[in-house]
Amino acid sequence: MPIEGGTMLVAGATGVAAQNLIEIVRKAKGWKAIGLSRTPPASLPPSVLHIAADMMDAEACKRALKDVKVTHLVFAARAKHKLYTTMAPGAKVGVENVEPNITMLRNVVAACEGPSLKHVHVIQGSKWYGFHMGPYPTPARESAPGHMPPNFYFDQQKFLESACGPWTWSTSRPAAINGKNVGSGPNLVSTLGVYALISRHLGLPLDFPGKPGAFKSLMELSDAEQVAESIFWMCQTPAAENQAFNVVNGDLFRWESIWPRIAEHYGMKMGTVRYFPLVQWMADKGPVWDEIVKKEGLQARSLDDVASWGFADFLLGCDFDIISSTTKIRKAGFHRMVDTEDMVIDQLTHYRNERILA
Repeated sequence: MPIEGGTMLVAGATGVAAQNLIEIVRKAKGWKAIGLSRTPPASLPPSVLHIAADMMDAEACKRALKDVKVTHLVFAARAKHKLYTTMAPGAKVGVENVEPNITMLRNVVAACEGPSLKHVHVIQGSKWYGFHMGPYPTPARESAPGHMPPNFYFDQQKFLESACGPWTWSTSRPAAINGKNVGSGPNLVSTLGVYALISRHLGLPLDFPGKPGAFKSLMELSDAEQVAESIFWMCQTPAAENQAFNVVNGDLFRWESIWPRIAEHYGMKMGTVRYFPLVQWMADKGPVWDEIVKKEGLQARSLDDVASWGFADFLLGCDFDIISSTTKIRKAGFHRMVDTEDMVIDQLTHYRNERILA
């Protein structure tokens, strides 16, 4: 039976999945959503309380949350990092620092602990399986042992297993998360939209800037709304207690299939597979973007606000299958699926309607 209500604290409230989760919780009967981050999200509804705190500071967290009786904690925060690089031969793959990420989790949990706390959920990711290091066994299952550390997900998992008792835990392992919020972290779909607009403005066809192998490999993504729904489900479902779940759209796609649909969306001709790092080739395109914003009457957003070139390079450089098994979460009772190709076009259409992209 679903839980009939509670107070959910979403730590790292500026993230795209976190913002979708806050929206779901605030509309649910008997539930209250609270956001925790250094600064409030730009789109936080007025009815949702936001608490500002430095999660690296244990005492600051305790002071900020001393009067809040949290029943469910969702930890979606991540320390600042420079991770995304190309998967070119010899390229160094960035590793996110373990210590700040595990410190923030410990501090927030400690500030929330008490008789009211029932469940702690941590959003992790499919890098648990080491896809950022290269090819890995697919479909990846939650029982997989992981890879050679460091990986702060492993440290978070050990902490949850050792610290739980009065409360239960769950973790989610999404693929790259994409939603309709921009400026909330790396966003592949909005980045591809910016790339297409710049190409069109320069009179070019829509070339695929990733590796030839990536163009044909099987790929998966995670829709932010679906991820948020799954987390709310995990926080209320006994079958999800003390479990990790892959949370992906549930289908697979190849870039060679969706690329013509993206070109059609922008009224462009299909180009060729032409591998070039976007971080380098788009570094001087700020003035071009400004011209597009003025010509198309778009929101006055900076290029960096809507495009994450390093993130796109990283994903478009994966020339191997990226597949997570969804068997476990379906058997446990969560069945929502998302058509990834339709998701991409739907999100690009949303950006156009909101005048974020043309």
